Amino acid sequence: MYGITFNGKHSLKDMGLYAESKTINAPSKKKITDSVPFMHGLYDFSTVGSNGEQVYDTRTITVTLRIIAYSMEELHTVYSQALEWLMDAGKQKLQFDFMPDFYFMAEVQDAPDWDKFLKYGLLTVDFMCDPFKYSNSYMGDDIWDTFNFLTDYMQYTNGFEIKEPFTTVVMYNNGRVITPVINCSSSMTLRVNGEDKEYKLNAGDNKVWGLKLKNGKNELIFAGSGTVKILFRWESL
Repeated sequence: MYGITFNGKHSLKDMGLYAESKTINAPSKKKITDSVPFMHGLYDFSTVGSNGEQVYDTRTITVTLRIIAYSMEELHTVYSQALEWLMDAGKQKLQFDFMPDFYFMAEVQDAPDWDKFLKYGLLTVDFMCDPFKYSNSYMGDDIWDTFNFLTDYMQYTNGFEIKEPFTTVVMYNNGRVITPVINCSSSMTLRVNGEDKEYKLNAGDNKVWGLKLKNGKNELIFAGSGTVKILFRWESL
């Protein structure tokens, strides 16, 4: 038997509900299309505003939770407690026991079906989730128990020494395109992957709009002096 963790509680350990089944649906692409008379097919504008990056809609995860109750009173009590656990919160981390290295950001918008719970001791819960799942650890943590030899990289992300006139830092991203947090000890400038655009970084944490790390190898050229930390969680469908 396994459970889920949501809103700070584990379904089995804290609520007495174990996950009997689950359906993790894939997200759909967000498509913006238009056509004009006499043309073949459609114009696809879906990636115009995202600088070529495919964007996705929310995904639905359905989990069926079961309880073995010995009285109607117990059923009512557990159902009420389950509603407070599931409904009395906004978007929260949702994690499955069988997927310890990733979590989803999810929210329950509609109350689980009471009739099914009453008859069969089953609680069907629909979670509305962000399209991607997120790694529990930051890139560079290199936690051996969850290291995936097919996709993960072993790399250093902390305390890069930046020296005048510039220093090149190579960073690998094993997930989707991501905006990292760059912590600088002093003000610097940055260019990424040979782009002409220059990003200005202040002392402290920087999360700059438009600064993206692509999947795979990235070259970050810092101009200035001091130390830099690069923090990001990888994202996956």
